[in-house]
Amino acid sequence: MANATQHPETALVGTWTAIPDAPQVQKPDRASEGLYRMRVNSDGTLTPLGVVKMKSPSWIVKSRDGRFAYTTNEEVEGTVTALAIDANGDVTVLNQVSSHGQQPTHATLSPNGKFLFVANYSVAKGGAGVTVLPVAADGKLGAAVQHIAFEAGSGAVKDRQQSGHAHATTFTPDGHYLFAADLGDDKLHAFRYHADRAQPLEADSARDVRFSAGAGPRHMVFSPDGQHAYVTVEMGGEVVVFAVKDGHLTQKSAVKLNAENASAAYKSASGIVFSPDGRFIVTANRGDDNHVVVFAVQQDGSLSAPKRYAAGGIEPRAFAFDASGQHLYVTNVFTNSITRFDFDAQSGALTSAGVAATVSTPTDIKFFN
Repeated sequence: MANATQHPETALVGTWTAIPDAPQVQKPDRASEGLYRMRVNSDGTLTPLGVVKMKSPSWIVKSRDGRFAYTTNEEVEGTVTALAIDANGDVTVLNQVSSHGQQPTHATLSPNGKFLFVANYSVAKGGAGVTVLPVAADGKLGAAVQHIAFEAGSGAVKDRQQSGHAHATTFTPDGHYLFAADLGDDKLHAFRYHADRAQPLEADSARDVRFSAGAGPRHMVFSPDGQHAYVTVEMGGEVVVFAVKDGHLTQKSAVKLNAENASAAYKSASGIVFSPDGRFIVTANRGDDNHVVVFAVQQDGSLSAPKRYAAGGIEPRAFAFDASGQHLYVTNVFTNSITRFDFDAQSGALTSAGVAATVSTPTDIKFFN
């Protein structure tokens, strides 16, 4: 319960400002206008407070101290926007720079906050890959200092893997290595991180990870102790578990998100997050399935049998826990809704609490105190 000296919790919701042309999309009354700011109410619902107008801010990155945020603007001519967040949760645009690629879908900050690493998805030759943007002390972004193109695709899945598709960038907990998930080439590209260099990434092919043809690695998380990594493979519809030692990843297992139906329409893994205490992993299976999936993390890093919960909407793309850790929020892109679940930190069980807010094509949500 907030007291008089505490500021209310707010949320930022990323969106696509162009409505997708897909059969399962429920057309909203009006297209999104950009990045939505919301108050978190005591009952867990979200009340819109305003919108920062911009094009398709599909992914949101928080600075460690919560004073700044960065959005990838997922357009053909990709950009990234720097934002200042004040103590009341008010948002000010600092600046916007080119992502040096097309359709940026994800980004992450270096552990020291000096650089932002952007994944440009792009289907155009030369546009896909990782771009490095410097971050100034005032939170503003500088022009790109490094771009690493992902041109090759595995070709295993027609129309999805004809070229490289960078989908996410993830640091090891020790900050020594960055991995970039390449959905197009069924690969994790490994890089050494050198904070003292103007171009901080050095390719480290000995630590690259190859997936089975057509798997499509999407998002990745490391266990808090850095000993295990978990990767969602989009077209494979699985979470792949790795043991980690000195930045080398060794596959241990792969767990299906929907074992009941093996057809391609039921395979579409999305994002992945840890519960606040690190005991559970949350992801989702989209396509014709649309379930949130929870795994308990065992002592040896392996995953339990999944618990599956109807997402309450179509295309559950991203997830976030609020500050209490008691509520999980899910963005359902194609049904224009953010659903809330009560989370049992002991069992990992989710209980649906219905729709927390209605927003056109929500793609991400992050909370700020």
